[in-house]
Amino acid sequence: MITKDEYLKADLKTLDGDIKNNWYIACLEKEIPHGKPITRTIYDIPYVIYRNDEGSVRVHIDQCLHRGAPLSKGKCEKDGIRCPYHGWRYDKDGKVCEIPSEGEATKPRSWQLKVIPTKVQDGCVWIWTGEDLPYNDGPPWRFPFHDDPKWTNYFMITDFDNEVTHLVQNFMDVPHTVYVHDKWFRKKRSIEVKVDIDVNDGHVKVTYHQPNDTIGFMTAILNPSKKPMIHTDEFIFPNITRVDYTFGERGFIINSQCTPVTRFKTRVYTWICYDIGILSKPTLPFFKFYTRKVITQDTEIMEQHGSVLKVLGENQYHSSGADELHLAIQKMRELGAQDKTKPYQMKFNHQREFWI
Repeated sequence: MITKDEYLKADLKTLDGDIKNNWYIACLEKEIPHGKPITRTIYDIPYVIYRNDEGSVRVHIDQCLHRGAPLSKGKCEKDGIRCPYHGWRYDKDGKVCEIPSEGEATKPRSWQLKVIPTKVQDGCVWIWTGEDLPYNDGPPWRFPFHDDPKWTNYFMITDFDNEVTHLVQNFMDVPHTVYVHDKWFRKKRSIEVKVDIDVNDGHVKVTYHQPNDTIGFMTAILNPSKKPMIHTDEFIFPNITRVDYTFGERGFIINSQCTPVTRFKTRVYTWICYDIGILSKPTLPFFKFYTRKVITQDTEIMEQHGSVLKVLGENQYHSSGADELHLAIQKMRELGAQDKTKPYQMKFNHQREFWI
């Protein structure tokens, strides 16, 4: 555990260490307009994102090689991008191909923007933020039921004023739901819940053994036949959570990928998918309203939590048995900061119980 001063003074890349050598979502594919670049920040680095004439997505550091102006303020042109300051133009591979101040006889240059490894997958633009080349050709994660027409789905994008570790712990935390989401998601019933915590291969998976459990008034919509509910929460190293509620052949899944933006700011891309039969499509507006309300409650408590961290740092927390999954997530990310292979060596299975 680092000291308070070390924690408060450390930059994001230093804290995350080897975790930064991974794939992160920079934006949704639908956020990129044709003919206009956009910018996104990951690990304090601004990136320019645009489409070339063929529609392929290109990503570079958002800085012109000439005088450092942001390319995202320029425009897409001739299969590349033009800087707004002095008009330098780059081709689709990031190579300087026109310098207006030299007239029509622009001298050939070897100057070239770094091309950021990019993968468009499941409607998302993933980029590799490590300094070295990626060790695989794209993110191993796929959003569940993305191409299954039976499942209705949508993305939510949410900015949090807190760090990835605390967010993924929050997304998998059941005890907070009866307070932060009172009546919207759960209500306090003082019942004992038994859980299995399985840590293996970079995953922390929690299975809840409470077939009569409910998730507030949503249970009547998701599970009108009152089948036993199977609830699992899962953390996938380094920054993804998956929450499943299954009712027989139907279900409701909340999948969140956390992109570290700056020291205490994280952008979360949440994939919601559900199957409740013929009512799936008609209820989409309601589900969007409901899930936005619940996640807004999380942004508020995480902002309050983060405001304390910015002043006092991470003190030695006191933990009960219900926090074992949170401790496993924290340990996994701490090990990953040292070496991203270490989290895959963690392995144990414990049974615990807590009250909600």
